[in-house]
Amino acid sequence: MNLQVSVNENSKIEIHCLKNLKFEKSDNEYMVTLVDNTGFEILKGYGKTTTEAINDLHHNLI
Repeated sequence: MNLQVSVNENSKIEIHCLKNLKFEKSDNEYMVTLVDNTGFEILKGYGKTTTEAINDLHHNLI
C-alpha cells in the first residue's frame, strides 16, 4: 500500500518512510502514534484527517 500525506500542493510524504510513526483510522478519527524502535507507544495525536493527527501529535510534543 502506498499511502501519502499532502504537505502542500507540490509535495507529498510517503507514509511508509516515517518509520517511528504508526497510522490508524477508526470510524471518524485518524490517530498517529510516535513509537520507539521496539514498537512501544510514546505519544498519540488525533484528528479528522491524517494531517490533523500529525499536527496534534506535534503540538503534544511541544
